[in-house]
Amino acid sequence: MAFADEVTISVKAGDGGNGLMSFRRDRHTAKGGPDGGDGGSGGSISLVADHNESSLAYFLRNRSIKAEHGGKGQANKSTGKSGDDLIVKVPVGTQIIETDIEKRKVKEYIIADLNQNGAKFLIAQGGKGGFGNARFARAAFQVPRFAELGEPGEDKEIVLRLKMIAEVGLIGLPNAGKSTLLSVISNAKPKIADYAFTTLVPNLGIVNFSGKRFLVADIPGLIAGAHRGKGLGIDFLKHVERTKLLLHLIDATLDDPKLQFKVINSELKKYSKDLAAKPQIIVFTKIDAITPALIKAIKKLKFASSPRGPLARGAGRGEVFYISGVAHTGLPELLQEVVRQLRAIPDPSVGIKVYTLKDLPLTRFEVGKLRGKFFVKGGKIEQLLIMTDINNEQALGRIYKIFKRMGVLAELRKIGAEEGDLVRIGQKTIEYKKV
Repeated sequence: MAFADEVTISVKAGDGGNGLMSFRRDRHTAKGGPDGGDGGSGGSISLVADHNESSLAYFLRNRSIKAEHGGKGQANKSTGKSGDDLIVKVPVGTQIIETDIEKRKVKEYIIADLNQNGAKFLIAQGGKGGFGNARFARAAFQVPRFAELGEPGEDKEIVLRLKMIAEVGLIGLPNAGKSTLLSVISNAKPKIADYAFTTLVPNLGIVNFSGKRFLVADIPGLIAGAHRGKGLGIDFLKHVERTKLLLHLIDATLDDPKLQFKVINSELKKYSKDLAAKPQIIVFTKIDAITPALIKAIKKLKFASSPRGPLARGAGRGEVFYISGVAHTGLPELLQEVVRQLRAIPDPSVGIKVYTLKDLPLTRFEVGKLRGKFFVKGGKIEQLLIMTDINNEQALGRIYKIFKRMGVLAELRKIGAEEGDLVRIGQKTIEYKKV
């Protein structure tokens, strides 16, 4: 299955069913009253984080997610069938993003960060069912010949972005031995070969060692300029933002290990200071492929550390590790140190700030005039008109009475509206009337 860590999809919740305009008719009731039932609610769409999911590849084939519509109201005051809610699984670490264009620039709003297994977010609310005509019967109004239309379900386009959550991230230049290490310490089976960029997608493996179970991510290799998108660039960097500890793998068969170390940390720092500040354990790999004399020379190398430096606590004392994934040399000692570090590092706040675009109170509205045309904006106002059959005289009369009670007509009159002027409300247009 293809790997995907960012995809744009559309979601459409179910529309509410229309209410029914009906009157009771049977041989026992000569003039039955209104008995039209309400429409059923449309199905909503929720996204839920599931640790069994590892990619957003499902959405490459399913870019349009739609929930079921509500059924129409029935006679005998029976409510129509509600549409089934839709729950869609995404990997843990999925961010839900809405975009907006401000001054020709696309601005992103992270509206949810599903960073825990089972975390759930209602992304599209199903529409309400319209009231049947039985709802409007009163002592002074016994023959309502109208019913409400169903409310449309929410319809939006969103971006899903996966930032994998693993406690340990493997970093290093291409072909540093990350995939090999992951394959021998965990249950993962990554692609392994002796050339750069063998790993083109992140691989995850679960490690069980010394009573500790933790997730390790082997992520595509870095090169100089990765923070600008070179090589696998940003595709790599965003997946190590959530890790607690980094294993910095250095190929012992290559020249100038300090330069390898410097290149990687330079890219981390240029991408994110927070990422560069994460603790690291230095691990020399492929020591089975070099001479004892070269091993001895490597062990004399010193890597600078500072109170805020990248080396993990303890590693600053020169506790660099020397391993061979192929020969399984030095692995127990390395894993013991990883477990010690994980137990010592406080849990990071993996949740990021979640932006919420506060809805205006339903009763609030705004009136105005643009290019000679009047308009009214407001959640409750627009919803009422959406659910109204404006071609039905009784239904429209009810809306005018509601608008008068809410003060909408008075506000329009203040800005110059006169009998017969057209007023745009959401997607519909009605005439201004004095009631």
